[in-house]
Amino acid sequence: MTPIIISLLKGMLIGLPFVFVIGPALFSILQTSINKGFYSGMQLAIGISISDFLILALCYFGLIQFLENDTFQIILGFGGSAIMVVYGIYMFNKRTVSEPISKEIKLKINWMGVFTEIFKGFFLNIMNPFLWILWLSIMSSGTTKKSPPEAIAFMLGIVAMIFTTDLLKSFFAHKIKNILSPKVIITINKIAGILLFVCAVYLLVRTIISFNLFPHLF
Repeated sequence: MTPIIISLLKGMLIGLPFVFVIGPALFSILQTSINKGFYSGMQLAIGISISDFLILALCYFGLIQFLENDTFQIILGFGGSAIMVVYGIYMFNKRTVSEPISKEIKLKINWMGVFTEIFKGFFLNIMNPFLWILWLSIMSSGTTKKSPPEAIAFMLGIVAMIFTTDLLKSFFAHKIKNILSPKVIITINKIAGILLFVCAVYLLVRTIISFNLFPHLF
């Protein structure tokens, strides 16, 4: 096999453990797929994958050096927490389940909402400062002595694996919707909202502790 193919496969292998990662992205994909369908979940996954690839590219090309400072990381931490809180409250308060509508209207709504879901996934993912640290460590160790084409193949392998598993999560979440009652779906919304809120609190507290923002409290 060529070095590029090997790098691609190595990237896919690195991305495989993320199947089991539990976090805000997972909660959002499951909740969106159950409530809005597979295609909305797929759009959310696209936004997440775009942000992953962007961070990986920034890490590889060294641009992250201009962003890797305390102020930037703190802004990401507080901004990410705020986004998760708002989205978590929205999930928790989503009490109704959409009624069946005509295919013509449904297609129009799905098309109009494409960029909304993509942007939601993008910002929900990219505003996590610890994700930047994770990708930076992976790129630092995984792209040593690799040529630019090999490094790009490595990044594509990671993103492709994560995107594929996100699609599978979205697909199965949408499928189980058919056997869930409206009451159960509403309960799932509440649980997803609470979990996302917990993630926001964890991110906020970890940011405060990591940068020693309130030394008299910790």
